[in-house]
Formats: sequence, structure tokens, C-alpha cells
Amino acid sequence: MTIPGPQDGIPSASAVASLLAVRPTDAVDRVATVLELLAGEREGLRVADVARALEVHKATASRLLATLAARRLLERDRAGRYRLGPGLIRFAAVALTGLDVVTQARDQLGDLSARTGETVSLAVLDGTDVVYVDQSVGDHAIVAGNWVGRRSPAHASSSGKVLLAFGDEEGRERALAGPFERLTRHTIGSADELAVVLEEVRRRGYARTVAELEDGLSTVAAPVRVRGETVAAVSVGGPTFRIPARELPRLGRLMIDAGDAIGRRIAGPVLQR
Repeated sequence: MTIPGPQDGIPSASAVASLLAVRPTDAVDRVATVLELLAGEREGLRVADVARALEVHKATASRLLATLAARRLLERDRAGRYRLGPGLIRFAAVALTGLDVVTQARDQLGDLSARTGETVSLAVLDGTDVVYVDQSVGDHAIVAGNWVGRRSPAHASSSGKVLLAFGDEEGRERALAGPFERLTRHTIGSADELAVVLEEVRRRGYARTVAELEDGLSTVAAPVRVRGETVAAVSVGGPTFRIPARELPRLGRLMIDAGDAIGRRIAGPVLQR
């Protein structure tokens, strides 16, 4: 693979630092800050927003954003807002496949998708969002949507509810503070409602959503725990007409067993070290 350089019309890292008139380490810190900011802003940010966050002049922020966009790490829409770009996907793919939980869960995901015929996913919590790190598509999925690398509000997904219910108190408090983005008319819309649902999830051992993340989509998820710590969530999802309400308890038990099996498999190598 050829790495783009000055000959391609794209400034090198040293050129970026020179443009910013700061030490290379400071430039790297600013790049990391920009990526973190945009990861939490689905609608994107304008140059002025980034300049205020970095406490730099608008011209400095504009040069930094333009350089990252040239490398496809960001993209700029017609309204002048910057968002995370497709160039990050190749980095995310390498990082995700290297996660121990992904490696250890892959066979289980394949087995579950074969048994259910539906799409089975593995997810982790990042702030108040769920990030899907792996999936296996069953035979029933006519059109296979790739969820790997996608983010969803934790309060709107079964995986997110599981990770909040069985995760640490800090994560729950952060989610309960909102905001509560309404993706459908069935999405949880308040802290009180979420608190009740999380208590139900802890009691049942699994979480479910029906048309909360997407209209017509039902999902069921359970935690993956390693030595008592929740490290991920495993879920199965499909059209509501194929996963009616009467099927949710059966799928919940299936996900609980799968989460326990993945947790034991991860703990094995850990305990042997």
C-alpha cells in the first residue's frame, strides 16, 4: 500500500505541524482532540466550533480540519460541517479484529446466527453509545447490513441497555443524565423510564427492544462477563414479524447462555497466563 505524501498533494505530518506552528506532539494532541469531539457529534461541527474547543484561531482550526479531510479522516458536508470520514474505517477494522473479545467470540457468533437464522452482533460501550465490533449474518437476512463500526445510543439498543444495566455506576449515571435521542416513537425518552428498564434488565438477565432503535426491528441482548466484569454484549436481531413478542424470552435465554460461554472462553486464556 502506498502512503499518500506531498507528491500526492496531501501535506505530510511534519508539514501539518509546520502549518500549525506548534510542536509535532501538540499537533498530534489537537488531531486526537478533534477526532474525539467529532465522535460525539453525529451532526458534525463547524470550523468555529472546533476553534473554540481547541482554543485556537479559526484559521488554525480550518487548516487542521482541511488536512484531515484531505486524508479522508474527516469529510465536509455542503453546510460546512465536518464529520468523521471513511478513512477511519481501515484503522477501526484493524483495531477491532485485534480485540481479544472479538477473537474469542467469533465462533459463538457464527453458531448463533446459524441456529437463529438472524444477525448476531457483539458490542461494547463507549461513553453513552454502543459500538458494534463484530457480527455474523444468518440465512434469513435477505439484505445483510454491516453494523461493524457503527454507533447507536445505548438507551435505544438492547446491547446498550445490557451494558448499562450490568456495567459500572459511572456509566449508568452518564446515560441517565441524557440527552435521550428519539430514533423512533418507541425509543426511551427520559431518565425515569430508562432507570425502570435497566432494573428490569438486571432482574431478567437480558434486554430487549422492539422498534426502539429502528422501526420494525426487534433485538435481544445479554452480557458477556469475565470474572464478574461486563466487557461486551451479545445480541440477536431481525424484523419484528420474524421475532414476535412470544419469541423474546427464548432468545433471551439463548443470549444469556451465549454470553456466559464467550465469557468463559475469554477468561480461559486470561487465567492461564
